[in-house]
Amino acid sequence: MEKEKHKSFEKYLEQRITDSEIVFFNKNIIKKAYYIGAYSRAVIDSSRHSPVSNNNETFKKWLSNQIINYRNLNRIFEMAFRYEQKLRLNIRNDSEVRKLAHEVPEGNISGISSAKISYAFVAGFDDYRKFVKENPIELKKRNNNNEEK
Repeated sequence: MEKEKHKSFEKYLEQRITDSEIVFFNKNIIKKAYYIGAYSRAVIDSSRHSPVSNNNETFKKWLSNQIINYRNLNRIFEMAFRYEQKLRLNIRNDSEVRKLAHEVPEGNISGISSAKISYAFVAGFDDYRKFVKENPIELKKRNNNNEEK
């Protein structure tokens, strides 16, 4: 049996939509919050292996001081992207979670509370950690080379 090249994080949200009896995760703004949460987790986790500043926690600390609501989603995405670029992070699957976050159109936000945005963000944040644990990948050669020195 041939191994799959990479597993997509998008399947996690699809599974939530399938398992849910309500259409909560079907709403675009909820999907966006979910993926921005996952992207934030990816940036935090990847910052530990930054070639520019190993074990960097700047984005993690910045995020811990933010209110997770609709008005701040784009700002959180912007800062995550800034740190991804600044720290030259190598996020798995060619930064799939970043692409998922910005490809979802926002759509209608009426009836969506800050609590729902926060819930979706944290769900994505936590699901991304599960995704990484369930789908381990080999460390890049540069990390292996550093251990040999």
